[in-house]
Amino acid sequence: MEVTYPLSEKESQSRGNKLSVNTETFPYLYNKFYFQNQRMFKFVVKNKQSLKRNTIITLLCLILGIQNAFPAPQLEISLLTCSGGNVAYEAWGHSALRVIDHHQQTDICYNFGIFDFNTPHFYEKFIQGKLKYQLGLEYTSDFLQSYQHEGRQVTEQKLNLPDSTAARILARLEYLYQPAQRYYEYHFIGKNCTTELRDVLFGNIPTDFINKATDKTYRTQLSEFLTAEPWTKFGMNLIMGISVDRKPDLYNSLFLPAYLYEGIKAINVNGKKLVAAEKILTLKQQTNSASSFLLHPVVVFSLLLIIALLLRSSQTFSGILFFLIGITGLFILTVSLFTEHQELKNNFNLLWCNPLYLLACFFVFKKSAVKLKKYLCILLLLCMAVMVVIWIAGIQHFEYGFLPIVGMLVVSIPHLNPLQRRGLKTNPT
Repeated sequence: MEVTYPLSEKESQSRGNKLSVNTETFPYLYNKFYFQNQRMFKFVVKNKQSLKRNTIITLLCLILGIQNAFPAPQLEISLLTCSGGNVAYEAWGHSALRVIDHHQQTDICYNFGIFDFNTPHFYEKFIQGKLKYQLGLEYTSDFLQSYQHEGRQVTEQKLNLPDSTAARILARLEYLYQPAQRYYEYHFIGKNCTTELRDVLFGNIPTDFINKATDKTYRTQLSEFLTAEPWTKFGMNLIMGISVDRKPDLYNSLFLPAYLYEGIKAINVNGKKLVAAEKILTLKQQTNSASSFLLHPVVVFSLLLIIALLLRSSQTFSGILFFLIGITGLFILTVSLFTEHQELKNNFNLLWCNPLYLLACFFVFKKSAVKLKKYLCILLLLCMAVMVVIWIAGIQHFEYGFLPIVGMLVVSIPHLNPLQRRGLKTNPT
C-alpha cells in the first residue's frame, strides 16, 4: 500500500508534487503520518470559528497599523467662493474659509464680511471709510443655506495642506477672531473680505507663488462684474478717482473673490497643486436680470442731449442741468476731501462734474454780472477741455455715458455769456 501526502509549494518545486510512502516497507512511518494528520484535521475542524475570528482580528490590526503609519488629516481647509448677488455691494461676490476639524467634529466658516446695518451713521461711516467690518464664525450648513436661499453659487476649493500648515492657519484665524482683533476698517481694494483671506493663506502656506506685474487696472477688474449693472458701473466710475487706474501686481490683484479663486488654482505646494479638489456646493439660479437697452446710461443721456440741442435757447433746461451737475460735483468733492478711501480721492471727474455749476445755475437767470459770467463760462469750458485731454491720455478712465453729459454742458454753457448766445450784446455791469 502506498499513501501520498501533499507538500508545500517550496517542497513541491524541489521534490515533486507529492511524497509517496510505502506502508508495508515503512509501517511505523505510515502510522505516525496518519495519526498526526488525523489530529490536525480534528483540530482545524474544532477550531474553525476561532481561526476565523483570529484572522479577522489580525486583518483589523493590520489595517489600523497602516492607518497609524499614514494618518488621515485631522484638519481640512477649503476656500469658498460665492457668486454675485442682486444688491449692488454683492455684485463682486464673496469669499470665506471653511475649516473642518475631524478631531473636534466641527465644520465652521470664517467670514470676514460681517457688518451691521444698525451701526449709528452707517452710510456716513461707510463713505468716510470708517465703517467697521468684522470676522464672524458660523456653521457651514447655515452659511450654505443662506446662499442657496439667495440663489447664489458657492464653489469649494479643498486645499492640499498637511496638518501642521492647516493648524497654523487655524491658529491665525483664532487669533484674528479675538475681540481685540476681529474688527477692521473696510476699504474697497486694500482691505476687504477677500484680501483678509488672501493674507492669511499666503502668509502661512509656503507656495511657489511669484509676484509679477499685471496688465489690468483695478477699475477694469471691478468693471468686469458690472456688465449687467450699467448704472452701478456708471456710478462707480464717476465717484472713483485716479488711484483705481493703476495696474496692481499679481498679489494685489487678488482682491476680488473670483480673482483669488483663479489665483490659488495656479499655485503649487511642495510640487503639488494647492487646490486638491473642487466642488460646487450650491447652484446659481438663472435670473433674467438684463436691463432694457433703452434704460442704459448712454442711451438715456444721448436722448437728453438731443433734447438739449432742440432747446438750446431754454434757460430753464440749462438751469436744471447746471444745478444737477453742481450738486453731484459738490458731493464728489466732499467725499474725496473727507473720506479715508484712497480709491475716492484725486478724482479728475470734478473737472467736468464741477461744483461751480451751482454758481452757473444762479447766474444763468441773472442779466447782470456779464463779465463775471463770461469768465465763469471760459473757466468751465477750459476745465472740460482739460478733462478730454486726460481721457485721451488714459490718465483716468472715462465712462461712455459721460460723453453726452459733457455734450449737454457744452450746448448749455453759452447761456452764461449773452455775447455768445444768439449774438446779442448787453452792457456789462
